[in-house]
Amino acid sequence: MDYSTLSLVDLKKHAKEARIKQYYVMKRAQLIELLSMDELPLTLRVEKMTIHQLREEAKKRGIKGFWDMTRGKLVEVLFGEEINNASADKNEENKSQADEHHEPQKHDAKDVGV
Repeated sequence: MDYSTLSLVDLKKHAKEARIKQYYVMKRAQLIELLSMDELPLTLRVEKMTIHQLREEAKKRGIKGFWDMTRGKLVEVLFGEEINNASADKNEENKSQADEHHEPQKHDAKDVGV
């Protein structure tokens, strides 16, 4: 399907059907990119998993004591390394964007326009 021809409303409907979390705050380009992928990134796939699915995965992997774990703990145990690497990359990207801000002391106070 050619998602680039769809309206934002239609893209959001498709994203909702695909159970993409927080689709309603995403920009059109993000939705097109995600919907065009053959498979969603791991972080989005894990977000979609229910506690029952996570427990089944833990059972398959032979993890002991998974019944007492919260959803967050299960995600950490099952996918911790991969999810943490993805969030670390995102944090580095955000930090680099924050470093781009101008330094106020280098600007003339008369140019502020208050």
